[in-house]
Amino acid sequence: YIQSLASKYNTRGKTRTFKTATGNTVKVDGGDYGWCIAQDSEYKELTKNIKKGETVTREPKYLSKAASHDTMDMGDTYAEVDLTNQRAYFIKKGKVVLSTDVVTGNPNKGNATPPGVYSLTYKTKNATLRGERRPDGTYSYETPVKYWMPFNGGIGFHDASWQPTFGGSRYKSHGSHGCVNLPPSVAPKMYELVYKDVPVVCHN
Repeated sequence: YIQSLASKYNTRGKTRTFKTATGNTVKVDGGDYGWCIAQDSEYKELTKNIKKGETVTREPKYLSKAASHDTMDMGDTYAEVDLTNQRAYFIKKGKVVLSTDVVTGNPNKGNATPPGVYSLTYKTKNATLRGERRPDGTYSYETPVKYWMPFNGGIGFHDASWQPTFGGSRYKSHGSHGCVNLPPSVAPKMYELVYKDVPVVCHN
């Protein structure tokens, strides 16, 4: 029964049909966002209910949650990164409230920003982003940023004062290690709009 519930309601890891800010429809695979029933925990809870002869109506135990149980589980407020057109948007209650050129990961160095739907992990000001640690204790890179908004491990939105231009094909030659580089004037606006667990959609 629990497995059938999970196969019906789980959305984490499923391919989504997504309508972009520009009105196109794309398929988005990957990411860790979505509903996922905690089957083991739910089994224990349900067994307790059955043993006590209880009739219950409740939400199941979840490993991860989404914003909505509708077909579009992200709801109507989310960040969007269009990797092909090098644009990022913030959509609030179905309306585009921020639109900007960006520079994403450099695919020619194996650092392409992965597509998928993610949740914003947290946001913080004045962080130092570090690359891989070398045997001598130093890092392959250390980059201070004013605004840091991770959503996929070490990948996130941040200001990039070192990028003279954004958008176009710049990411192919001067792309990041995977992060979404924002113009310094836009980063504080994105920082104000995003919040913990807000969905982030990255698509080609």
